[in-house]
Amino acid sequence: MDTRPPDPTGPIVVQRDLVYGEGAIGYGTPQAGVRPLRLDVFLPRGEPPPRGRPALVLSHGGAYHRGAKDRDEFEQDGSRNTPVHEYCERFAARGYACFSVGYRLTQERPAPQPRPIKGDRQELHRSRTDYVRTLLGLPPATPEELLNGMEAVWADVAAAFAFVRTNAARWGIDTDRMAIGGFSAGAVASVYAAYALGQPAAAVVCLSGGMSPEDVEHYLHGGRGMPPLLMFHGEHDLPTIHLRSGALAEGAARVGLALRHYRVPGKPHFYDRESAVVPERATMPGGEHCTTVEAAMERFLDESLAPPAVDVDMLDAFAQAWNRHDIDALMSFMTDDCLFHAWTGPDACGTPYLGREAVRAGFMKAWADYPDAQWTRARHTVSGARGVSEWTFVGTRASDGERVEVDGCDLFTFRGDRIRVKDSWRKLRR
Repeated sequence: MDTRPPDPTGPIVVQRDLVYGEGAIGYGTPQAGVRPLRLDVFLPRGEPPPRGRPALVLSHGGAYHRGAKDRDEFEQDGSRNTPVHEYCERFAARGYACFSVGYRLTQERPAPQPRPIKGDRQELHRSRTDYVRTLLGLPPATPEELLNGMEAVWADVAAAFAFVRTNAARWGIDTDRMAIGGFSAGAVASVYAAYALGQPAAAVVCLSGGMSPEDVEHYLHGGRGMPPLLMFHGEHDLPTIHLRSGALAEGAARVGLALRHYRVPGKPHFYDRESAVVPERATMPGGEHCTTVEAAMERFLDESLAPPAVDVDMLDAFAQAWNRHDIDALMSFMTDDCLFHAWTGPDACGTPYLGREAVRAGFMKAWADYPDAQWTRARHTVSGARGVSEWTFVGTRASDGERVEVDGCDLFTFRGDRIRVKDSWRKLRR
């Protein structure tokens, strides 16, 4: 455990071993019980700004068997990773409230979750965990132990994020600008906490993590309301990381999540914050000129957690542009990587249109189908990075001349002063 006293003159204040919950351990043994779950807090010195600070909740790596919130630096082939507590220190100095999360380890024998999280209970890819257990002098684990261990970490990380969010006022945090992330097992746990367990993160940072392909299909389809994703993997990373990071990046791009995915050239599973990066895949523009892991993290978080600057007046102007059938005005409200989910189509999300040209065509289709289309009685609500417009649609269908009147709404996700996602819903009349 790191026992260094904080520098009383430094730019940050550190609070250690704060209890965020408790977890059941010793499952199936006479020693069954619970233990406290703890995290460390890294705060910028001084008062928070009036609207609150952004926050970053990070979790350590260690193959679900080793590492800690203040100790998760490992080495492979002469390459070391930057521990999560160091990222916390550095981003706290930039103005973020940061949290390094501790969680239960597999050898503590956590109890199973009330509901399974992982879909394929047979797919464990246990070569890495078996190797780490050998290093620790532990006997082979049963599949049940490994599943319980993994899902306990995912649940603990989700609980830590929820705890920070519930107590945000204590640290001067803006709850609309909270990111979650981590390294290796901590990255996987953060991905599951956000995309599978529904923690309302505004961004996800995934350093050599990912998601099983079948869970990508189950949890990411549609991508509605899901946070933007930043991913890294070493060029010579673990086989399971290549599998899971590739599945997550491909699935995120397919459903239109805002994504930046980087390869770390020449590096194994462990790489530091100054390691060079090469863009691998992106739907979110603007990160192609980042040169290091830390620079890519800084830019992504600055953009994803920027205070939204959208109000009901802007949504009303957007609605009026729809009624004027003014496509150029409409597109001026949209980000470059905008996404439009139409109210009808073959997918669970309707028909998705990703990118400016596709969204432009999707918007114009509405007027082609209903040349006199109007969205009347519009009412708008904005809360942080999300918004809603309620309206009554009226128009004459071009295909058969039938007059249509139907209630509906748009769900919006904002980035900065623009609309990133427009998700349309309408009542179905028969």
